[in-house]
Amino acid sequence: MMRPPIASLKTALALLLAALLLSAAGLLWSRGEAQTAQQALDTQQATLRAAQGRQQQGESEARLIRQHLDAYQSLAARGFIGAENRLAWIEAVQLANRDARLYGLTYTLSPRAAATADLSGGLPLQQTRMTVKLPLLVETDLPRFLAAVRARAPGIFRVASCQVQRVSDVRTQALDRPELDAECELLWFTIATGEGS
Repeated sequence: MMRPPIASLKTALALLLAALLLSAAGLLWSRGEAQTAQQALDTQQATLRAAQGRQQQGESEARLIRQHLDAYQSLAARGFIGAENRLAWIEAVQLANRDARLYGLTYTLSPRAAATADLSGGLPLQQTRMTVKLPLLVETDLPRFLAAVRARAPGIFRVASCQVQRVSDVRTQALDRPELDAECELLWFTIATGEGS
């Protein structure tokens, strides 16, 4: 029997083994690179999805702003949005008193405070309490005064309460002298915007 020439096969076997090792190393390196590339792709896709989500949210908010811009500007023009306009409120009740041809009034304004949760509905709604005291000739003067305030109101308000009391029990007073005193609490509402309000 003849023996195979091992010495001549050693070089070929060494080259084959080196090729196998290089192939295995190449496979491992390419697998690592493929995983790195896949992670980079996943990261980029997540970034793209987040950007698309922000874009859709921005477009939705822009549509919402366009849809409600006129109403917002109307409320801002009325003095409902932003800083409270106390001087305009005072002027409104004084002019309403004159329009209703009443006999003067006194008022006090409380500091602005947060409105109750049932009124605010999650908005930064603020309220300012105004107490108005005025003499009345007859009971129907009060609804005329409140209607005049509504007509002149530069903002949004509601009547929280009104009380009417007779000044005296004497019935022999002059015809044009007020016999009643009214005290009303008006709540003026504003939405705080955070811009100096």
